[in-house]
Amino acid sequence: MRILNRPTISIILCLLLLSPSLSLADNGKADEILPYAGQSSSGLSSRYLYEARKYRAQGRYELARQSYVLALSICGSPRRLQTIRQELDGLELMLRTLR
Repeated sequence: MRILNRPTISIILCLLLLSPSLSLADNGKADEILPYAGQSSSGLSSRYLYEARKYRAQGRYELARQSYVLALSICGSPRRLQTIRQELDGLELMLRTLR
């Protein structure tokens, strides 16, 4: 007596093979994530702010917006929080104008 039919087994195997936790084709991307692990929230916030400004200068406004939101979500200092909000508001105004 079969508990699972052949199509169900095939789907389960495909999901297991394609799951990101088992992926062998990350090409070293895990090494890029490791430096963030030991950083404090202010260091990480600074990194995201730097990243957002770099994307904005390159004209990649949606990526810049994502980085600003990440920096805003973990920011600890009120002064930096105000700076990030101002830059994010300016960027969102620019995005609305471009659309």
